[in-house]
Amino acid sequence: MTEPRRLRVLLDGAAPGAVNMDRDRELLAAHGPGDDPILRLYRWSPPALSLGYNQDSDAFDRPAVAAAGLDIVRRPTGGRAILHADELTYAVVGSSPGPVFGDSLHAVYMTINRALVAFLRELGAAAEISDGESRDEARGNLCFRSAGRYEISVDGRKLVGSAQRRTGGCFLQHGSILAGPGHLDLPHFLVPGAAGANTPRQVLAAATTDLAQVLGRDLDGDDLDELGAVVMRCFAATLDLEPVIAGLS
Repeated sequence: MTEPRRLRVLLDGAAPGAVNMDRDRELLAAHGPGDDPILRLYRWSPPALSLGYNQDSDAFDRPAVAAAGLDIVRRPTGGRAILHADELTYAVVGSSPGPVFGDSLHAVYMTINRALVAFLRELGAAAEISDGESRDEARGNLCFRSAGRYEISVDGRKLVGSAQRRTGGCFLQHGSILAGPGHLDLPHFLVPGAAGANTPRQVLAAATTDLAQVLGRDLDGDDLDELGAVVMRCFAATLDLEPVIAGLS
């Protein structure tokens, strides 16, 4: 296996949820062990609710989701539901085992987390990696209700949530970097009686933070695209690879 020397970067902008998830799946399917790693940065338009690969969709009120003008999609990775509204999303596709990301799920998470923590610290945030959550919290429907193991918090409040899929010596890890309060509306789209349906907005707000709070100003799509350049630089430095912005192919 040759050692990668470049980081292929895809700056895809905003797209519907189904397009974004298909794109991530396609990148993983086309990747081979030893190929240059890929960093993809993107946004969601319209906002979308995504479910984990094995998550039960019966907990969600599909008519309410549709009435709000949202898409609902299933991720190729695990985890719990996320309302992708105000966020910058990253996806990394690479090889494991391998020299860049290491030989295990834990090693991949920690390598990517180093880049994400470097990004947040460059913005002035005291970012840290979570130790995990309780068993009851892990059983809920809401990803951003608590910070799981390997996820990133600032001052004890979750800012980045990630999930990973591994297959054939390669992996896809993608995650949401919160940029505003849109994710707080997720409990509105749960059916009565579902786990998390009665979660007050202020409880989610107390458990999370976002880039707008870190920077002290509201962020639009152009702002997030500019911050994507900082994410790219931090990933390239952490992985010690030359970033090459690639076209859509």
